[in-house]
Amino acid sequence: MAYSEDKGQKDKVLLTGRIPYLGDGTNFYPALGVRSGSSITQVMAQREPFIFRPGQTALANGGVVAGSRTSSGTITTAASADVTCWGSWIQYAPVRAGKIDGLSTGGIISGQITIGHKSAAGTVNGKVTVRIANTANTAAPTTVVALSAATSLTTAETFSTYDLNYLQTDSAFNAVPFSLALGVQTAVAASAAIGRIMESSYLQGEFEPGT
Repeated sequence: MAYSEDKGQKDKVLLTGRIPYLGDGTNFYPALGVRSGSSITQVMAQREPFIFRPGQTALANGGVVAGSRTSSGTITTAASADVTCWGSWIQYAPVRAGKIDGLSTGGIISGQITIGHKSAAGTVNGKVTVRIANTANTAAPTTVVALSAATSLTTAETFSTYDLNYLQTDSAFNAVPFSLALGVQTAVAASAAIGRIMESSYLQGEFEPGT
């Protein structure tokens, strides 16, 4: 239901420090002043929550036995010893775009990344990395999960989960849309390390459209 006609009065001046609100016909939102040169334009400042699931594939039945994973994820394979092999960028691109927390730097996101890893054959030490960047800035990404300590991998898939309680944005990653990529590394070229981002993984936060 649209707001009533008597809400808000025209030609009224607010005292300094009072927050003005703008309406879209249904709701009121705090106004944001956007500077362009010497002029300032008022727009609606509305934070929007987002949640990104880079594992891409939904769980078939909505639940699995604790400690196990099902369905397919994003596969990355490293065949050369001691070289990080990067998978494709996985993009999060909703209809609207904007800065995370409305800030160029210092916005906050959180989440959890679970990576499944194994070897193509035999036993090998492997490491994983996850990086993230604004979609237009993938040449200078931000590291989300650094190369972990070498993990002994076999042909049976095991899982490592990383909690991202407080990831601060910077100039390489500060806005929606953004992209994320998985990197894996093997210690033995003859036994490739394989990694994938699991379906339970997610990143969440808030962004301010139009900023």
